[in-house]
Amino acid sequence: MNKMKNKFAPLAVFAALALFAGAAHAQDAAAQQPVNPEDNWVKVCDKLKSGEKACIVRQVVFAGSTKIGAFTFRDDPSSKNRYFVQAEMPLAISLLFNLKWQIDGAKPFYTPWATCDPTKCTSHSNMPNAFLESLKRGAKLTMTAKNRAFKDLSIDIDLNGFTAVYEGDKALTPSEFQNQLSGQSALQQQLQEAAEKIRQEKQATEAPAPTDGN
Repeated sequence: MNKMKNKFAPLAVFAALALFAGAAHAQDAAAQQPVNPEDNWVKVCDKLKSGEKACIVRQVVFAGSTKIGAFTFRDDPSSKNRYFVQAEMPLAISLLFNLKWQIDGAKPFYTPWATCDPTKCTSHSNMPNAFLESLKRGAKLTMTAKNRAFKDLSIDIDLNGFTAVYEGDKALTPSEFQNQLSGQSALQQQLQEAAEKIRQEKQATEAPAPTDGN
């Protein structure tokens, strides 16, 4: 959305923070759709030795309570490649085709797939400053892959609220975010246990009545 250091490693810390951001945001998304566009975004920053901050800004997309994709933007002033983006897409994609990125009606660009794990496939790339400016001005970022039937599988990122969150002072530190995540993990476990209990009770009431064998 975490091996925290004073400096953001280009991929390791970025990926870990992105994971935290996604997990923490999931509970809110499952409960209700945010009213404020800024609530679609999570921002986590770490202070560098220079006094500057390296940050990620992330949005997770859900279908109901199920995560279907995510977009993460990293800004690390200490890195040669300051701006870095990562997309997460469902597993039901064809790796034969690169991921297509498009902001509103602008010219699209493409990035190769980097990794797949049991829950998602990711594509990432360094980006120029011009891409950041497009995010600030844009209304929608569309990330499009091909599914296994070679048809488009698109996920839309609502860019409303991105600029306010990116430029705003409000952000969690990695340690604050870890603490928040720990509390949410405990709550999620309680919810899962409650759901399992309801499922078992429902099965018991729907089970056929025993017969006497006659």
